Amino acid sequence: MKTLNTLKAKIFIVALIASAFTFQSNAQTCATTLTSKTGKVYSVNPANITTKATSDKVTIRIKKTAGKAETQVNIYVNNVMQQNKTIEFDNGKYTTGYRTATLNNVKNKNIKVKVVNQSVGNTFSYKLKIDGASSSLASTGGKVVGSLVGQTNKTIYTNNSCTNKARIVVRRNSGKARGNIRVWEKNGSSWSLLNQYNQTLEKSESQKVFTVNSNKPLKVELRNVSIGNNLGYTMNALAAN
Repeated sequence: MKTLNTLKAKIFIVALIASAFTFQSNAQTCATTLTSKTGKVYSVNPANITTKATSDKVTIRIKKTAGKAETQVNIYVNNVMQQNKTIEFDNGKYTTGYRTATLNNVKNKNIKVKVVNQSVGNTFSYKLKIDGASSSLASTGGKVVGSLVGQTNKTIYTNNSCTNKARIVVRRNSGKARGNIRVWEKNGSSWSLLNQYNQTLEKSESQKVFTVNSNKPLKVELRNVSIGNNLGYTMNALAAN
């Protein structure tokens, strides 16, 4: 009996490792803009743009759109200035294309860009993007957590998937309510309901995970169809194979 139990334990461990490996090997990422900003900087008020890196590689892109001020763009990783990544703009009335700086090995680190106007009387107008990659397609940059009372909805929006497939994940964190899940696909400026992907999170279920075949932005709605029960949830959309 002891030998049999030991064998079962080994099989369980092997299955667990295989499952974890499969999950990791199926993980996908898509290029995304982590944050962006358009603005004008005066000498007494630098602009600060922050985000958290979701991939090892992040690229900062900034271009001058108007103004005359001499300006320095400083880049920080976890509040440490990256001395060799500074971007500079000379004084004068001109515009530019995007100038870039790339950071490596920064996954899960905090990125800050400070746009410093070094002139007294002139301004500096700019457009800035911080680009990276993420497994989450949600427009929020990651999972959304909350709670729904009866007869209310929560909607998340996604970017288009670079793999042409989006894995929708809805988990129950608490509550006994039944939930309905519906998915829309964006076509131009309108949304089309994809009835084939309608799902129900039953009271006895802890999660629903399903794949939508689409390369377009999606809208995912979770509705608490109960009257008296709450539904605590986590929602996300991931790039899928």
